[in-house]
Amino acid sequence: MPHQSHVHQPSALARWLPDLPILLALGTGGFVLAHWSPAGEINNSANLAWSVWLVVCIVAAAFRAMAHADALAEKFGEPLGTVILTISAITIEVAAVCAVMLGSSGDVTVARDTMLSVLMILLNLLMGTVIIIGGLKREEQEFNAQSASAYLPMIIAFGSITLVLPRFTRSAEGGRMSDPMEIFVGCAALVIYLVFLYFQTTRHKNFYAHHRMTEREHDARKEAHAAGETHTPISTWRSATLLVLSLVGVVAIAEGLAGRVQGLLAASYLPAGIGGIFIAALVLAPEGLAAVKAAAREETQRSMNVLLGSALSTIGLTVPAVLAIRWFTGVSPELGLDAPYIVLLVTTFIVASVSLRGGRVNAIQGVVHILLFLAFLVTILDEASVVTVK
Repeated sequence: MPHQSHVHQPSALARWLPDLPILLALGTGGFVLAHWSPAGEINNSANLAWSVWLVVCIVAAAFRAMAHADALAEKFGEPLGTVILTISAITIEVAAVCAVMLGSSGDVTVARDTMLSVLMILLNLLMGTVIIIGGLKREEQEFNAQSASAYLPMIIAFGSITLVLPRFTRSAEGGRMSDPMEIFVGCAALVIYLVFLYFQTTRHKNFYAHHRMTEREHDARKEAHAAGETHTPISTWRSATLLVLSLVGVVAIAEGLAGRVQGLLAASYLPAGIGGIFIAALVLAPEGLAAVKAAAREETQRSMNVLLGSALSTIGLTVPAVLAIRWFTGVSPELGLDAPYIVLLVTTFIVASVSLRGGRVNAIQGVVHILLFLAFLVTILDEASVVTVK
C-alpha cells in the first residue's frame, strides 16, 4: 500500500501568533511618534521601564523581520537571499544610528562607534562562533573562497577610508572630515556598494554559492522524500508585507531610543563606549542567530555570506545615510577612530584575510577571532577607567 503524504496545515491562530511582536512594535512605534519627547534621561523607574520596553519591542520586531527575510531568502536562493537579509538588518541599524544622532544628545560619535562595533561583532565574535561550531562538527569547514575574495577587499578599503583615514587628514579637527572629503566618501561608498550588488546578483553570483551538498543535507532530503512529507508554503507576499511592517515598527521605535542609550548605560553603570555595542547588538541579534543556525546545519557558505555581506553593507549604507543627515542638520559626525581601535580594526582585517583565504576554516581560527573581540571589550573598559581616573 503506498505511503500517503502528510501535509501540515497549522491553524490560522498558529500562523499569525508568532507575528504578534510586529503589532506590538507598530503600536509602540505609533505611540512614540505621537508623543515624542526630547527628554531622554532615565531619572525614575517608570522612565527606565519604558526604555526597557522599547528595547524589548525593537528586538522582538527585529527577530520577526529577520524570520520573514530568511523565508524570502530561502524562496529566492543565493545570493539574492543574502541580499534581502543584509539589507533588512542594515535598515534597522541605519534607523537606530540616525535616531540617536538626531536625538537631544547629538552624539557625533555614535555612527563611528556603531560601525566599529558591528564590524568587530561580525568579523570576530560571530565569525569566531560560526567557525567553532563548524569545527565541532567537522575538522574543517569548506566554503567558496571566491566570495571572501570579493567581500574582504571592499570591506578593508571602505573601513580604512571611513574609519581610519579621517583620523590622519588635516583638513578638519580630530576624526572629522572636510566637506569635500565627506561628499567623496559618502558618494563613493554608496556607488561602489550598488555596483557590488549588481555583480553579486548577476554576473558573479556563482562566487557566493557552495555547490557541494553536505551529507546532512543529503540525508535530510532522502528522509523527507521517503516519508512523503510536504509543508504548506509560506506566501511570498505575506512574508514581504510583514517584513516591511516589521521594519516600519523598528524605525518608529528607534525614535524613542534617541537620547536614551546613554541613560540606559548610566543606569547600568556601564561606560559610554558600550553604546555602540548596545546598538550593534540590537541590530545583529537576529541576523547573528541566523548565521549561527546556518553553521549548526553545516551551511558555512550561508554563514559567511551573511556575516561578510552585513559587514560590507554596514559601511556601504550607513556612511552615506549618516553623511546625508549631516547636510540636513549641520551635525558633523566624527568618524575617525582613536589609535587603540585602529590597531584592533587593522588586526581584524589581517586575521580575517588570512583565515578565509583558502576556503577552509577550523576551530583554532575561530578561537583567535573570539580573542580579538574580547580584546575590543577590554580596550573599551580600559579607556573608560583611564578617563575616570583623570
